[in-house]
Amino acid sequence: MSHFNLLEEPWIWVMTDEKGLSEQVSLIQLFQNVHKYKQLAGEMQMQNLAILRLLLAVLHTVFSRFDSQGEPYPYLVLDDRFKQLAELDEDDFEEHKDNLIDTWVSLWRRKSFPGIVVDYLYRWKDRFYLFDNKYPFYQVTKEELLKRPIKAGRGNNPTEIHPKTLNRTISESGNKIALFSPRYETDANKNRISEAELARWLILYQGVVGTGDKARYADFEGTNSKGWMYDIGGIALRGVTLFETLLLNLALLHPEEEYQTTIQRPCWEQTCDETITRLLLGYPVNNLAELYTNWSRAIYMDPEIQVEEDFTISTVKLPEISHQDQFVELMTLWRYRTQGPNKDSRTPQKHQMNTSFWRSFGTIFLSKDANDKRPGIIDWFYDIRELTNQTNAVIESYGMESDGNATSWLPVDEYFDTLDMDDHVLTDIQDDGWVVRINGEVEKTKEVIEKTFGRFVNEVKSIRNIEGNGFTTKVILQAYYEVDQPFRLWLNSLEVNQDKEERIQEWRLNLRAIIRKQADYLVQSAGHRDYKGVFVKDRPFKNIATAYNELDYWLNKNLGFIKN
Repeated sequence: MSHFNLLEEPWIWVMTDEKGLSEQVSLIQLFQNVHKYKQLAGEMQMQNLAILRLLLAVLHTVFSRFDSQGEPYPYLVLDDRFKQLAELDEDDFEEHKDNLIDTWVSLWRRKSFPGIVVDYLYRWKDRFYLFDNKYPFYQVTKEELLKRPIKAGRGNNPTEIHPKTLNRTISESGNKIALFSPRYETDANKNRISEAELARWLILYQGVVGTGDKARYADFEGTNSKGWMYDIGGIALRGVTLFETLLLNLALLHPEEEYQTTIQRPCWEQTCDETITRLLLGYPVNNLAELYTNWSRAIYMDPEIQVEEDFTISTVKLPEISHQDQFVELMTLWRYRTQGPNKDSRTPQKHQMNTSFWRSFGTIFLSKDANDKRPGIIDWFYDIRELTNQTNAVIESYGMESDGNATSWLPVDEYFDTLDMDDHVLTDIQDDGWVVRINGEVEKTKEVIEKTFGRFVNEVKSIRNIEGNGFTTKVILQAYYEVDQPFRLWLNSLEVNQDKEERIQEWRLNLRAIIRKQADYLVQSAGHRDYKGVFVKDRPFKNIATAYNELDYWLNKNLGFIKN
């Protein structure tokens, strides 16, 4: 029996006004009224990112085939469900690229989506039932789940999980209890879930799962997927409305030429068998709709279940997508690997927990040498800034943190941060432009905190005969905390036509004051031993006063207040 169709049932949380009011809407409601909503408003930011990517998969599919008026591109072959049946002829490549840009610009100007989005979705309505005997959304049928041999440790059955495992605000498995669950501390309450909740968590689960479950298909030798989204250092653009957010992230003309004319293949345009076969055989992912709807698990839920009752979900691991130079992905940081199995290639770089997003400024906006690779969504942002001067955007960063256990990689925490700056400043990328100068100040700030101030902290540690690295780490983290908000405010206040030297001098004076204040706290807590000092082999006498004087000298020297 088919029920709970995601096109018509409300399940996506959206924020409706500046006060933070929210409501649940269906996919059809969302696309019809997207310009009226502020942003997605799910239970956690990573869930919002997963749903954003689903919405983008719909839009990439539709507008790779139709223009902003809902008219099909004349050179494409489409069936009665608007599925593209054949690759583009090479003779049509340039025309198609021009059409994609024209479509994006027209959509941006009209500030809403044409009816073709809804028409397309209704043609695929049978693929959007959460519970269905034939095409369950983001799932497989029981026959499909069991048609291939399964290996599961000592058995050959799928892994059975409960809703509390899907729910990433709980993430409780059968072997590990979540002590501080947002639900009442009973299994019945932890597993209580609505169809709408189940749909949201199912989408995130396919993107972020870990490896604690045991069952996998026997006919592949690759690496088990933890979920593609789990391994990326997520980057997205946010506009004033949800419509703007979708358009800003809708890279209709992919920044990488090899992906600009490929057919979009979202999971609902494939059968369960096609999706699993492509993953098991390691077919390359060459389009965003397929990547944004990638599965990490073959998942089966009995379509007859009643969600208000206890039920289980069957899962089998699928292979991960290759991480090496997978530049079809736009929304991630990249890191060039100099050793290990990914040597001489770039792979997604996760964000570091407890590290402010601005500290990765150069990685985000600059390619400083041949091995650097900035996120594709930033390249796209630079491209569309040349098409219109109305693309103000906040840069958002997303990530999922594990428990550190290599046998399970259980997701336990999420990373979310923003970078809010004038878009004219962010696109001032010439050699002496703001982007280069800001990166210089980011690196200078890190140097002053970690090296100049860090040397002073280590001197105090030595004078006080403190063992281990805990003392230094704690004081350095506190310094970063004190610098964080002032630096964000400075970044937010920059304007493209301001005197760069004057604004940089302003920040350095502020930075010096903050670091001096942090050093003063250590001096104020000084005891007799600190002033008595110590003699270290081959080094002059040192106490906290001489260490402070050295700090002040090098602080002024490194910030340019003492000239050579």
